[in-house]
Amino acid sequence: MLERMHEPLPLVLLTSDDHALQQAVRRGELIRVTRGIAVDAQAWQTASVRERQRVELEAVMTTVGEWRVLSHRSAALLWGLPDVDRPDQRVHVTDPLLGTTHSGRRVVRHAAGLGAHEVTDVDGRRVTTLLRTVVDVVRSTSYENGVAVLDHVLHEHRLDVDEVRRAIAAWPTPRGMTRARRALRFADVRAESPGESVSRVRIDEDGFPPPVLQQRFGRYRADFWWPRAGVIGEFDGLEKYDEPDAVRREKAREQELLLRPEVRRVVRWGWSEVRTPGRLQTVLRTAGLPTGA
Repeated sequence: MLERMHEPLPLVLLTSDDHALQQAVRRGELIRVTRGIAVDAQAWQTASVRERQRVELEAVMTTVGEWRVLSHRSAALLWGLPDVDRPDQRVHVTDPLLGTTHSGRRVVRHAAGLGAHEVTDVDGRRVTTLLRTVVDVVRSTSYENGVAVLDHVLHEHRLDVDEVRRAIAAWPTPRGMTRARRALRFADVRAESPGESVSRVRIDEDGFPPPVLQQRFGRYRADFWWPRAGVIGEFDGLEKYDEPDAVRREKAREQELLLRPEVRRVVRWGWSEVRTPGRLQTVLRTAGLPTGA
């Protein structure tokens, strides 16, 4: 489960006349994250990708005005939503007073209506509500990212499909809404990770039959199961093998699954196969899974 963000790393304001801080940057004790803002180098090196994204967001917000309402991918970061698109270091805000969206090098100011009921507070920042954030993200990012976001909020029971459907139907402009409706139709409450969500999109695009998700085999569950082919599919995220004994346990699990008469193959893939066109298709075909079945 993805968690909401909490306190970011402390920011250090750099000024041209503070020679001690400038020297700390040169010595590598501080890392400059944006113009005029740095953080402790050791804390930066140990920070996760999402923690670094939060630091970059906070650094930019000090220059664009803290009163602005964070939205889109920036709000999604604070809400702990998955993001499988290419990194975007820009801060996204929504300003209902604008007539046209402005995309700058560091800030994207979205022109859109914003009711008081669509604004809340997360970790001390004014952000769009979870529902509004989800609608903004699924209509403005890739289809696969929209599926990952919707799978997540439905699986974690943070939103239900009917309220998302109503919010999408009520959106006043058509831009991005065909993609949003398509993503909602494809969303599945059973998908447990962004990797599984993007895998589902690839499997569908490549013409393979839809798998059964989270099929139970005794004490184990499989991410994907094709009963006619007897093939189990497993998405291997990096976090799955964080523990020292994890590889041995996974091998034992796989051997036990293969002892079942209905299981012919167990096939695994990761982000590399999902993100490289054609690679997941090759993996599944090699496992004996036919397309169009």
